[in-house]
Amino acid sequence: MWKSLVRGTEWRQIVDLASPSFFDVLPGKALRRATGTLSKAWFDRDGFAEARAHRAETLDRADLGVRLGEPEAHGAIDRETRGQRLLALYFHQLYAGGPVLLDLRPERFEAGIEQLRWNPKPLWYRFDEDFLGAMREIYAGFYAGDDARFEAGLDRVDLRCAEGTFLQHFGAGDQRAVAFDVASFTETFHQTFLSCRDGGASLHRDFVPLGLYLATLYVHLEELGGTFDVRAAFDRIASV
Repeated sequence: MWKSLVRGTEWRQIVDLASPSFFDVLPGKALRRATGTLSKAWFDRDGFAEARAHRAETLDRADLGVRLGEPEAHGAIDRETRGQRLLALYFHQLYAGGPVLLDLRPERFEAGIEQLRWNPKPLWYRFDEDFLGAMREIYAGFYAGDDARFEAGLDRVDLRCAEGTFLQHFGAGDQRAVAFDVASFTETFHQTFLSCRDGGASLHRDFVPLGLYLATLYVHLEELGGTFDVRAAFDRIASV
C-alpha cells in the first residue's frame, strides 16, 4: 500500500530500492507503524520546521561545510569535497541527536560560495534511541576494529544473522577509497534481509527510515562518481 502511494512520484526510484524480503522480515505492525510515522511527518509542517531548525543549529556548530537553505550566491564545490561533506552529514545526523532529515538526494543540494546548501523535502524521522545507540556501536566497532563492540551492536538490533553481508555494506579494505554503487547496495540490503528471514529474525521498524536514508546517500554518491574516504568522514564525526 505504502509503495503504491509513491509510485509515479519523485520517490519511486528510492522506494523501488527496497528489498522484497524486507517486507517478509519486518512484522506487519512494525512496518505499518514506521511508514505511518513517515507519512504523517510528511504533512506535519510545524514538525518539519522544528526538525529543520534543530538540524540547522547542529550543522552550524559542527562546521561541516553544509548549511540548510538556499545559497545566497552560487559557487562551485569539487566532487571529492562534496562527497566527503555528504558522508560527514550522514554520520552527523546519526550522532548529533534529534530528528533525522532523510532526503540526501543530489537535487536537494546546491553549491554556494563556500557552503554546500541543503534544501530537503519533508521526509524526516525521529529514530528510537536504543536503535540509534545500536547503530553507533556497529559503526564504532567496525571502524575501530573492535569485533566485540561491533557484534554487540548487531545483537542489539538482531542483525547477527547477517553479519557477513552487513560487513559488505562498509566496503573492503580500510574504507579510504570506497565507490558507491546503487545496484550493489540493493543486493547487499536484499541479502541481509534474506539471511535474517531465514534465521527467523524479526527486525526493528526503524530499518525502514534507515534504508531510505542510506538509499538517498548511495544515489547521490553514485552520481558524483569516483571513490570517497568513508573512514575519514566517520572519524571526523565520532571524534567530536
